[in-house]
Amino acid sequence: MTQNENKKVLIVGAGPGGLLLAQFLRGQGIPYAIFERDEELDSRAQGWAVALIACLPDMYELLPEDLGDLEWVSVNHGNEDNDSMALYDGITGELHWKFGGVARGEDGYLLRASRTKMRQLFWKKAGVVTGKEFTHYEEDKEGVTAFFKDGSTVRGAILVGADGARSRVRAQLLQGQEAHLEPSAYVAVCGEGQLPPEIYTPLRDMATSAILTNAPYRRCIFGQHAFLPEQDIRKFYYILGYRADENSGKEMDELASASREELFAKAIELTKEWQPILRNVIQHMGPQGMYAPPIKFQEFVPPETLPRGRVTILGDAVHTMIPFRGAGANTAFKDAADLTRILKRSFQQGGDVRSALDEYADAILPRGRTMVLESRAAGQDTEGFMRNLRDNIGPIPESVNPTWD
Repeated sequence: MTQNENKKVLIVGAGPGGLLLAQFLRGQGIPYAIFERDEELDSRAQGWAVALIACLPDMYELLPEDLGDLEWVSVNHGNEDNDSMALYDGITGELHWKFGGVARGEDGYLLRASRTKMRQLFWKKAGVVTGKEFTHYEEDKEGVTAFFKDGSTVRGAILVGADGARSRVRAQLLQGQEAHLEPSAYVAVCGEGQLPPEIYTPLRDMATSAILTNAPYRRCIFGQHAFLPEQDIRKFYYILGYRADENSGKEMDELASASREELFAKAIELTKEWQPILRNVIQHMGPQGMYAPPIKFQEFVPPETLPRGRVTILGDAVHTMIPFRGAGANTAFKDAADLTRILKRSFQQGGDVRSALDEYADAILPRGRTMVLESRAAGQDTEGFMRNLRDNIGPIPESVNPTWD
């Protein structure tokens, strides 16, 4: 290999985790190449929004200064609101927890990030090579080679699979059944649409970026994912999960083939005793706003170890979780930060990259397992979920005074 290839990091997948890793490496002067199967930045929808909390110190430390203002990705960018989130009982309206609502630098700050805007920001200057569908890799003593469907290959020191929940890199790395996704006990119906002031203002009074709600066997997030100041309109979505236990696979199949009218009827039935403010959102979005087919809730619990070598995985490829704890993006971004710091030290010291990847695995696998299992538990045990929020993020501020009109 050339001197550059001796340190080059090959990244498969330009989702949030892969792009952030590329930016972190760029900021530290570590050679890399990142490959994406899509032909364009906006070839497909990127999802809605995520709350960034635990990963923010890493991002502020490691993102290159020339990238621009991270706060641009906020779902509230362009208005006066600081991002905040709250957890309510959907039936009684009781407030369990609230966080955020403060400016950057203050205790309790969070950044509710638009997935679309994150992709746009992190794509800048990353040098993404598009139209590259990864097929497999070959590893030897000197390096690793990635192979793509178009017949091309690329050589590097290590390969990082950041190719999502259905990772081909993970499938080859782990082999066998342990590389497969497992269905969650929860299934979901989802909707999205534009809300006028008379619908979104009551939500904004509860929390400015996202409202989490719970009820027996049901969890929901109502989240803003864009602000259109010219029309005074905010784009919202909801993900309504309900517990199906051993019937979840059958239920997922039925929802996958359901019409938008049937999915809407399911959402109305699941929330029939909820607070009117919440039901008004679902009613306003209507059948035309239903996301069809809906999102599938699936899990992948990381193994105890990864095979020693020059290949590793990051983000959803190593820990796929349901969204009840809001930990997926934070965990993926911390993976990227850990890998960047470990590789920088290893390359500076002339260390063995396989030992560096062992150190990385030791750091991320226990955390990933914890996050997957805590996300699962958050769907099953509301009290435990609230304790976790209070212990790890903070109590309800005394100034909170929710109203349900």
